[in-house]
Amino acid sequence: MTPEFSEYQPQPDIPQGFPRVTEQGAVGGAVTKFIARKIDGKYVVGDTHSEHWERYVDCCSLVSDLIAYCRKKQAQDSSWTAEALHHRVTDGLKNSPELGLTSAEFRWVMYELPARAFRQPVPR
Repeated sequence: MTPEFSEYQPQPDIPQGFPRVTEQGAVGGAVTKFIARKIDGKYVVGDTHSEHWERYVDCCSLVSDLIAYCRKKQAQDSSWTAEALHHRVTDGLKNSPELGLTSAEFRWVMYELPARAFRQPVPR
């Protein structure tokens, strides 16, 4: 993901709907446990504000890249339908573990990918 944006810009504040990483791992056993990290003398479960912001900016950059990709594909070949592009983007993201998206981030990116990225509306 690149930190450059076309028309999809990150907001100054992280939107309420942007998912937060709450679990960093799991520990087996009968007793309830949680995994925490010690940062500056405090135990932190999940991501810090700066980590949350970084993931938000990365996801915004991905949305921006996907808008450019969809427009480029439709400009190259007018037979690309919005539905076909939507399926291609969905499959591409699902098959890209190197992006490190959580399932909640994946859903957020697909929700934020605006209909203006496509010439035809994507069916819901």
